[in-house]
Amino acid sequence: MEANRHFLICTVGGTANPIIAAIKEWRPARVLLIPSIGTETIANDVESKCGLVPSGAWDRITLHDAEDFGDCVRLMRSLDEKVAVWLRKGSSYDVIVDFTGGTKCMSAALALVSRRWSCRFSYIGGAERTKNGTGVVVSGKEQARVTQNPWNALGYQAIEDACLLFDQQAFMPAANLLDNARNAADEDSIKRTLSTLHQLCEGYGLWDRFQHKEAAQRIEKTLKNTNDLKAVFGSTHSELVIHTLQRHCAMLKTLFAQPQSPAIVADLLANAKRRGCEARWDDGVARLYRAIEWIAQLALAERHAIPSTSGVAVECIPDPLREQWRSRAENGKLALGLRDAYCLLDSRGDKLGRTFKDLKLDDRDRSPLTSRNHSILAHGAQPVGKQVFDKLWSAAMTLGGFSENDIPMFPRLATNGDGR
Repeated sequence: MEANRHFLICTVGGTANPIIAAIKEWRPARVLLIPSIGTETIANDVESKCGLVPSGAWDRITLHDAEDFGDCVRLMRSLDEKVAVWLRKGSSYDVIVDFTGGTKCMSAALALVSRRWSCRFSYIGGAERTKNGTGVVVSGKEQARVTQNPWNALGYQAIEDACLLFDQQAFMPAANLLDNARNAADEDSIKRTLSTLHQLCEGYGLWDRFQHKEAAQRIEKTLKNTNDLKAVFGSTHSELVIHTLQRHCAMLKTLFAQPQSPAIVADLLANAKRRGCEARWDDGVARLYRAIEWIAQLALAERHAIPSTSGVAVECIPDPLREQWRSRAENGKLALGLRDAYCLLDSRGDKLGRTFKDLKLDDRDRSPLTSRNHSILAHGAQPVGKQVFDKLWSAAMTLGGFSENDIPMFPRLATNGDGR
């Protein structure tokens, strides 16, 4: 089995001893030293006196201001590519980060930047210190203390990133991130927490794709592990999230149990709104068009005993509309489009048909529905914009008799925010 080839990255303070101790501990194939201007001489001493590192295997970046945390972070971020190149060499290549030396800003900056790397942390402590145990480590008494990168082992970074992705409506990328972190974790409790959040993200990802039954199952599983949610979000925010999940689980069960109801239209509008928040106007408008069509179909089914617009019996259509449309009939039935459905409602004296006209949606020259028909996701090649989306959103809300509180809102995970 090939021995590990360590890349050791060390901050440099006022003494060479901890760096030399780290080199003795790890026997690295390559070393990168991070001194300040004031400790470059220490770095020089380490390079000249330590014969354990192969010739030409030294790298260095020097900090201009070791007391400026922002400057330290900016410079250390330049190491990302160097680390990535080293790790791509093979499975036997790894990275050790030692933040023993240097200022507190230097150590904190290195720990912050390296949290995303696949690495291990090293710290040189000691069996004996000066000043009755409160001073520096006595020379020759150095001891290496090693730990896996806590961001990887505990999943903190994966959780933080997944919550941000979730709030940006990237539900499945968030779920995939948590799944990868769960597979890499060792502790059962951490695996369970990551699994709980994975179920949550996957559930809302399924909901966003209208897979209501599967979404309800995932969210129901999430609610079986509320202690994990409390551990992640804290007592106050977790209560908001849990309350939202409970309401949404019940809502989803209703949606797949009653697929023909105003609730499904409200859900479709919520989906359209999420697409609008992403400035995906064509996707949003496609959903709004379907919602407006569905509102008419529900009205015809519930108030006029016409269960489907795909095959409306000619005798169900009042005159003079019947005579106008008769030539379109096949086997005594008509297939009605969106405008036809509202025209039929109006001919039957249903106020919904009149509202459609009052909103000027029947005007083929000026209606935003016409813009939708010309869109790239319908029958044309012209993308629609925010103006068309906003007009159709307002029209759908009016036709359906919805208020903003009727539209389900997904929870916010990274920020305190309830969901409807």
